[in-house]
Amino acid sequence: MYESILAITGPTSGIGQAAVKVLVKQYDRVLLLCRNLTKGEALKKALFEINPQARVDLIECDLSDLSSVKTAAATIHKQVNHIDCLINNAGMVSTTKRESSDGYELMMATNYLGPFLLTHELLPLVMNSESNQVIVVSSGAYKFAPMKRPFFSPKSFNPITGYGKSKLGTLYLAQELHEMYSQKGLKVTAVHPGMVKTNIGRDNVSEWLGNLVFRMLDPFFVTVEEGAQSVVSAVRHPEIYAGIYSDEGTVAAVTKHGSDFQMRRLFIDATLKELNLIAL
Repeated sequence: MYESILAITGPTSGIGQAAVKVLVKQYDRVLLLCRNLTKGEALKKALFEINPQARVDLIECDLSDLSSVKTAAATIHKQVNHIDCLINNAGMVSTTKRESSDGYELMMATNYLGPFLLTHELLPLVMNSESNQVIVVSSGAYKFAPMKRPFFSPKSFNPITGYGKSKLGTLYLAQELHEMYSQKGLKVTAVHPGMVKTNIGRDNVSEWLGNLVFRMLDPFFVTVEEGAQSVVSAVRHPEIYAGIYSDEGTVAAVTKHGSDFQMRRLFIDATLKELNLIAL
């Protein structure tokens, strides 16, 4: 008997947690890619209470660490031969300049480079499934910042443009996937679900800077349930959402720099070179 499988990053809090608690009723097996395994175990227990028949696996994965991403992907390949739906949900905001263990700006590493590599590694499993679906959680914050070089380790830091560029990257990823694989059956949706205020970490910064960042991001804040519904709808209704940008559940056009093919090509090619990949 065929086993339907969902894989999701960032499932232990916020939108990811709310979404997987709904979707666990829909899938036979759920792969939880977690940075914090203690929180993962708690979520696993909660999911069993919702659907005692579901099989739930924990895979340790820190998306800011490329070696962790590769290890997680290798573990998944050993466990399953297909994934019906991959949800790239995990993301973060930093109000201070921080670097990943690989030397990249932390938001770009966590929100874009890690998910890009994970998608590359797991795409054969997605294409080997019955559903062939990838959901990329982007953000309307991509409107804050057109992409420009240097892409991955900018000389100056601004939390608003830094976050915006990382989310523009995820939008480009979804567009690239659709362009390359939709004719082969892949269904890709970029989702702006809104942002849950309690998931945006306040770092040890001055009060005025923290308040400025939150005021700038405030138009995008939604409840956990509202944000999760946008993701769930994209999963459940690919006939509506495949190949499009979903703005809180509404099919929407993207801005000029969000559909800049030339810049997307430069950015994706630079990503492939940075990650030592031949193609997505």
